[in-house]
Amino acid sequence: MSIWKELYDIFDKERSRWQQSTANKQAIAFELKANLGFLADALSSDLPPLAIIQGLESSLFEAKIKEGLTLTSLNRSKVTLTFIGEFTEFTKYVGKDNAELIENAYSKIKSLQKLALAQPDKNYDLKIKSLFRFLVFLVAHLESRPLNQHSARKMHK
Repeated sequence: MSIWKELYDIFDKERSRWQQSTANKQAIAFELKANLGFLADALSSDLPPLAIIQGLESSLFEAKIKEGLTLTSLNRSKVTLTFIGEFTEFTKYVGKDNAELIENAYSKIKSLQKLALAQPDKNYDLKIKSLFRFLVFLVAHLESRPLNQHSARKMHK
């Protein structure tokens, strides 16, 4: 085998790995954005809390984890004080990277779904609104769009 063939094979393998990694990132980002959009629509249309919880998705994330995706392969940018701006509720995430934030988001979703199954009569309004705020924060961080009061006002309109 020629050296050129060996080099091409190495390049081709790395390119395939990079393309798969990019596709995995896009799939997870899509699912998170879809959950955020669903929550925004559900909250504005006063959908019952149990219906909201049942409508949250995590199947893409779960499939990618089963395929062997490691969250550390995602964008590793960390949350900074500059990024969160005046939104002090997110200071506990300063220094955390996207992998930790994504894991946290899906953990919150799964936990909420399990709680709703175990106690369907309980009021989950605050937990749902907290998840919504966290997903706004996470999606903004994934898209490298720092939080500020101006963007928050635009989002509420």
